[in-house]
Amino acid sequence: MKKICYQFLVFLFFAAQIQAAEISPAISQNLNQSYLIGDSDLNFFGLKVYHIALWSVEKSFSYDKKFAVQIRYNMNFSKEDLAQRSIDEIERLHVLSAQDKENYLIALKKIFSSVKKGDEKVALFVPNQGVEMFYNGKLNGKISDQKLARLFVDIWLDERGSYPKVTRKILGKDN
Repeated sequence: MKKICYQFLVFLFFAAQIQAAEISPAISQNLNQSYLIGDSDLNFFGLKVYHIALWSVEKSFSYDKKFAVQIRYNMNFSKEDLAQRSIDEIERLHVLSAQDKENYLIALKKIFSSVKKGDEKVALFVPNQGVEMFYNGKLNGKISDQKLARLFVDIWLDERGSYPKVTRKILGKDN
């Protein structure tokens, strides 16, 4: 009986690892090669908000190479809330003029969709081009403004952000 329990626990461990690192078609179709840099759950007061993974065309992360931030939501959020939270997070890291803040909020609302549990968003960062946003595998829009594109992905990739432990894990620093 102990052996069966042990085997079951081992199976669950590896099944969770496989599920956590499951690559999205939006990533596999847009990155020639894709390497999982790191992944993590974002929890808030014990509730799982989402699972996040960082994929790259290289085995190590660089802003100079194509990469993708993949988020699988475990809760529901309106596109307005997601856009506003994104602006709040950007402002936490960078000073924005009132005009930039307004323009960025409008731009994000155009390419965001409301999400529900199980939905997936992928931000595909292409150096010198911007970010392509995918919602459940379909292209939802683009951030062509390179400054906004970098500010946007820095929400998850800048260790000064709201959740530095999650950032370190997706950057492969705490795996």
